[in-house]
Amino acid sequence: MAILALNVVSSAGLKAFRISGIPGIIQIFLMSFYRTTLLLALVFGVLGAYLFTVEVPTTQLEAQKEKAEKRLLPFDYREVTQFTVRLPSEEIVMVRDHRHRWRTVEPFAAKADNREVGSLLRALELGRILRVIQEQASEPERYGLKPPYLTISLVAGEQFETISLGDVGPTSSTLYAQRASDDKILLTTLSVKDFRKKSLYAFRRKKILSFNRTKAERLRIQSGATDLVLYRTLSDHGSSGRWRFRSPIEGPADQTAVGLLLMAMEDLTAIGFIDSGPEREQLFKQLITPLAALTLHTNGVDYKVSFFQPDPKSGEAFAVSSTEGPIYRVNPQFLQDLPTNIFDLQDKRLLGIEAGEIALLTVKTDKMKYALIQQHQTWVLEDQPDKELDKQKVILFVSRLVNLPAELRVTDIKENLADYGLLSPTAEFTAIDTKGRKRGRLILGRRESGLVYAIGSGLPGVYQVRSAILTHIPAKQTLLVESE
Repeated sequence: MAILALNVVSSAGLKAFRISGIPGIIQIFLMSFYRTTLLLALVFGVLGAYLFTVEVPTTQLEAQKEKAEKRLLPFDYREVTQFTVRLPSEEIVMVRDHRHRWRTVEPFAAKADNREVGSLLRALELGRILRVIQEQASEPERYGLKPPYLTISLVAGEQFETISLGDVGPTSSTLYAQRASDDKILLTTLSVKDFRKKSLYAFRRKKILSFNRTKAERLRIQSGATDLVLYRTLSDHGSSGRWRFRSPIEGPADQTAVGLLLMAMEDLTAIGFIDSGPEREQLFKQLITPLAALTLHTNGVDYKVSFFQPDPKSGEAFAVSSTEGPIYRVNPQFLQDLPTNIFDLQDKRLLGIEAGEIALLTVKTDKMKYALIQQHQTWVLEDQPDKELDKQKVILFVSRLVNLPAELRVTDIKENLADYGLLSPTAEFTAIDTKGRKRGRLILGRRESGLVYAIGSGLPGVYQVRSAILTHIPAKQTLLVESE
């Protein structure tokens, strides 16, 4: 084998070593490769350092500069503490308090709609400049800016800006605008729908009562001679429970009906305002006897509102929540839908007992008769306690019976029952509670137009219920579980 010798001496002459044979060639190749790799790594490192220390920051600064140049509002909209909206017909001045609540101070003091104000300011914040039309506004009238449709002056600490809005641009999602700070005429991304319908009414808070319906504790409804008082009971864990009548009767209320009323009160909004002035004074003299007055108590505060309709033919309805505040115009439909009698809010279930309280339920029709016993939440037939029942069928039937509501009131007193077929009933149900007391009773009489006359322990008087309940009474044999 040929022997190849190679002497390598350092430039300083301090080190020397000998490499011989094929392994030496490999070592030389590897050392050259490593030196090249190290050199490339050094080059890329220098380039990387240059990019991250020079090029990237410069690009970011240019991008930020370009973004700032395209920004219409020069500061964060959340920093705005005061702004003025000037329209051809009015000027509105609004200020923000330390709790970020907005109020109008001109043309008069009133609470503002925070959502509406926030929507306007956010629209300005998101607005961008598409291009500069004129560096100096030489023809503002050409773009609807002399006079402008709307001008907004904003104050944010020591910063301020005035933006005038003119005609719609080439597309409906653009507007011509002019800033007082540079006098340029700009084409912006502002949308006409965000600004065209702005007015004092738009900015005012239109909710008449500000409360949380889930926290309501007591409700009073006065209408003529009727005076209804309801209260919410507390559950075992202290949370809000069910609504009950306190006056003029003691008893359960219709939870759904009360819930819908509270929801309607919470959402009640004004469709117009009559503020201080001759018009309010004259109208206030006509609002003597309210059609209805509602008082809601929650968290130690009473919220009261009275409703009036001095001239029903006019189709106008009004609400007043305080003697000093405005008179609100409200939708007359609210007054028509307002529950003002006991039946509207009373628990309309006729049987008069809850399913869990029933120990014995007798079912009687002209074709069958049987009794169901409930023991430890399990139902059995009284005369066949060893037979297994279809649990779902029994629970569904009992639920329908217990929750059967009165649809129409016929009379407040139980008289002339024969006229309603209640002396020879179509069906009769009796419920005994766990203490042996007859707590529930329901008698169904004659059918008429999809309804059937009924009387029950749950409500005094004669009522009509949906006749479908007659088709839902199961035969005794159908309740049994079929043997395999």
